[in-house]
Amino acid sequence: MRRRRRLAALSLALAACRSDGIDVSALEARHPELRALRPHPLGGTRPYALPLDAALTLFLCRWPTPAVLAVSFDGDPDAGQEAALAAALLAWQGAGLGVRFERVEAREPAAIRVRLRDDWITSQADTIADCAVAGAPEPGETRVPGARLVAASIHVASADPHLRETLLHELGHALGFQGHVPRGRTLMLAREAAVLERAREVSETAPLEDAALRALYAVPSGAVIARVGLRPEQTAAADRLGALAAARGLAGPFVRAGDREGLLWWLEPVGRRLGLRIEGAGDALRRPAALRLAPATRGAERLLASPPGGPG
Repeated sequence: MRRRRRLAALSLALAACRSDGIDVSALEARHPELRALRPHPLGGTRPYALPLDAALTLFLCRWPTPAVLAVSFDGDPDAGQEAALAAALLAWQGAGLGVRFERVEAREPAAIRVRLRDDWITSQADTIADCAVAGAPEPGETRVPGARLVAASIHVASADPHLRETLLHELGHALGFQGHVPRGRTLMLAREAAVLERAREVSETAPLEDAALRALYAVPSGAVIARVGLRPEQTAAADRLGALAAARGLAGPFVRAGDREGLLWWLEPVGRRLGLRIEGAGDALRRPAALRLAPATRGAERLLASPPGGPG
């Protein structure tokens, strides 16, 4: 019976995977407001991956709404760079997502931090967006409990001549859309030239229309894309760290989606992470054995190397 259930879950997961992205038809069935936004490129997003309790859950994560997000600008920006960030924030604030922004000083707590880098080439930029969850969903649940973005960090080159356009794109990632799409009325395009062309169309006086982010914010944060049954040993490291974190009252878990691998971690009171790299999540839909977890921090490596029940 267990094997039959696992095969059924895998069949559902395979149905949710297409060569050009994820199949969002199940999401559209659950959320008619998403269907009303067709055509939308939500299927091109890279979902967050949560490997716990002998299962891999792929899900969407965004900021709760309505929200006022504090934004800081680190790196001694000049007047032109300040103006570029202000214009990009104003555009996204008018996109109808339910998100507003408040500028704060670099020394203050911020939901989104923008950092200038002098050592990067002018076309380079990077964004990370961290999602907090309350744990894995129960079988049949369509949302990851407590899933929400809690922090984002944007890194851009200080010499970028197209800083406004770059920030428009990177703010889309900071708002929760991970990955890129090949085409569509969105700033989340894959080719740099296409991003610049689309970003230059964004007016400072008209509302920003972005199909990808409108679709993402049309569904609840934590919406499950697929769930794949795994062997218990594949998530044993995460399950053990989770139990230790719960016993110690640590914050988490938190999840990060990367280009090649993800990150799952818990936060100690002193600010240190107990983290695991999530490898092979993209292939696990077709081949569950591809999912692997490996220690990403020394603290996690030490705890996992100690015998269960031993000192930690």
